Amino acid sequence: MELIEIKKMRTKQIAVTNGLLLSALIFYFILVSYLHITFTGFFLVMGAIILIQAIASILKGDSTKSFIPIFEKVSNYEKEKMGIEWRRQRKMSSIWNILLSGWMFLQSYWSRDSSDPILIDVTFTILFIIFITAIINISLITHIRKIDRSTSVSDIKGYTWKSSLVAVVVGLGFGLVIFVLTILYVMSDLG
Repeated sequence: MELIEIKKMRTKQIAVTNGLLLSALIFYFILVSYLHITFTGFFLVMGAIILIQAIASILKGDSTKSFIPIFEKVSNYEKEKMGIEWRRQRKMSSIWNILLSGWMFLQSYWSRDSSDPILIDVTFTILFIIFITAIINISLITHIRKIDRSTSVSDIKGYTWKSSLVAVVVGLGFGLVIFVLTILYVMSDLG
């Protein structure tokens, strides 16, 4: 694949990913605002969606088929470029999705007695959307650079484990930042 074609493909990938992400987040906040969804319902639905995605990925195996053409093209390119590391990355992604799904189901169970609907604060929501979008874009761009700049399969050896370790550290940091910001925001409303 030529460098110009790769750049076009990656630009489309980033644009489609951001479009889907923003659409999903906006759709979620509209649903929560108008349907008065409880935490139990939210965690249950998110757990089910993530579990379905994990199962679909496992059943898909090594197939690169996707109903979004740009993602299929990216998968074919990365599968060819990464070799066995591509399969490892897919398996690791499925494992993380199963763990995340379990966490969502556990959250749903813990909040089962709560009938309070999720309340949306516009300022907090906008900041949250910006923060999530930034984290996902940084992660995506880092991944793209690593893959596109590699010249052989040996350059990518161990990439899955290293990126998973970084994701755990960043995720824990992200969780801590969100926790602290939420506490500070709630306390500022009380004062």
